Amino acid sequence: MKDLKLLASMLFAIIVLLNVTNCHSRQDTKEVVKNSHVVLKKEEAERFKEELESLNKSNKVVVHIPDSARIVYATEADILKLENGIVLFGWPSCPWLRNAIDPLLEFAQEEKAAIYYLNIHDIRDLKEKDKNGKVVTTKAGSAGYEAILTKFHDILNPYNALGIDSIKRISSPTVLFIEKGKGVHKVVSTVVAQTDPKIKLDSTQRQELKQRYRDYFDE
Repeated sequence: MKDLKLLASMLFAIIVLLNVTNCHSRQDTKEVVKNSHVVLKKEEAERFKEELESLNKSNKVVVHIPDSARIVYATEADILKLENGIVLFGWPSCPWLRNAIDPLLEFAQEEKAAIYYLNIHDIRDLKEKDKNGKVVTTKAGSAGYEAILTKFHDILNPYNALGIDSIKRISSPTVLFIEKGKGVHKVVSTVVAQTDPKIKLDSTQRQELKQRYRDYFDE
């Protein structure tokens, strides 16, 4: 009887230890995803600020980017080799991205996270269906873009205009959380309540969107 009690106590201790270890391991991984150690370049923050704010006069969604924006400009190759990080796919004139950028940068500042930014405007492919329903490519995507689609195929959204789930496309904005080389969490567009991207998010919607980014760390 004593031996059974001792064995039960040992098993309980092992289970507790494993749970604690797994929790710490998971949290450590999430901390790595933030890439808080990355040295941010002032010129990249200034470049991002200029690219978005220069469109304020011609765009109904006016944005004001902080001088300390935690933005890292990335290439397709950078994203493909990124083991852990948070990536923003989009382009400056996209009204959905312009709505998302304030909550995203606030989130990044609060978490001390680096946001890797890749402008996908000119590197995406264009596909359509011909009169026979066959999918044809009218503009090829860059080799790097196609490689990103392949690497993160399982988590990316389908090419909505085609209605074929197996064909993927990256929408603007898409925020992708990469953990150990795999896409583990994504936030596409803004919030469900926003139907017109030319109308800026209100304070409640901004907080909701920021929480969508934070959900990865809170899960």
